[in-house]
Amino acid sequence: MLATLIWASIATGSVAYYYLEQIKYEGQLKEKQQLLNELAEDYGASATRRNLLSGDYGTLLGEYQWSSGGNYSALMSEYEKMLSNLRGNYTSTLNEFLELNETYNNLLNESQALNKKSTITREEFGSLINEFYKLFTALAMKEIEGFQSQISMIKVSLCIDYGNLTTEWHNISTSLGTTVFDLTKKVANVEKSYYPAMEPGHILVTSINNHREGYWIWYYWDDIENKWIFGPVGCDAWILKDNGIYNWTCVK
Repeated sequence: MLATLIWASIATGSVAYYYLEQIKYEGQLKEKQQLLNELAEDYGASATRRNLLSGDYGTLLGEYQWSSGGNYSALMSEYEKMLSNLRGNYTSTLNEFLELNETYNNLLNESQALNKKSTITREEFGSLINEFYKLFTALAMKEIEGFQSQISMIKVSLCIDYGNLTTEWHNISTSLGTTVFDLTKKVANVEKSYYPAMEPGHILVTSINNHREGYWIWYYWDDIENKWIFGPVGCDAWILKDNGIYNWTCVK
């Protein structure tokens, strides 16, 4: 009878555990699916923009290649329209990547300067349209890379406890494969010691944000046991999980 009760208790606990785990993972799966759906829509819009601009570029390139005249001023209005469309379609990417935005502004200034000339040579217009294509390709690739990075991103939280009643929380997104050490470097100034013989992981953090009064240890939050668990390996060997919660504490 006692054995039966114990078995029943264990079985009930296991069923409850796996039920809660299933609910948690189903929620995470729905979040990922929603993100994938949104990214699919954004990617479709991106592909449409790129195809339309590619068509405009192809048309203008054809006019340039088949033109036999010595003055290419007549093509400048189409070029300026295409350049304006490039800005309109990739505004956010241009704002994010300053070097590409600078390239765009240089191209715009160059086209405006050429447009003031009465005669534009084949070489001058050829250089202009070639630089446009390079910028267009770079912007399209940056946008695609952005979609890819979003798919592989996870959300995590990190608490830094300085041991003097001062704590700070960081809720950030990071890429798959990030370690606790990588995460800490993203949000704080970190100093470390490296021990080749230590396994797994070789790094001991000695200072976070110039705080060296004591020694630093890390923990992760266990959803099942509902408590902080001491980091069992070096911080550079522990891979973060989606929605994981981590903690650095300075012990004096």
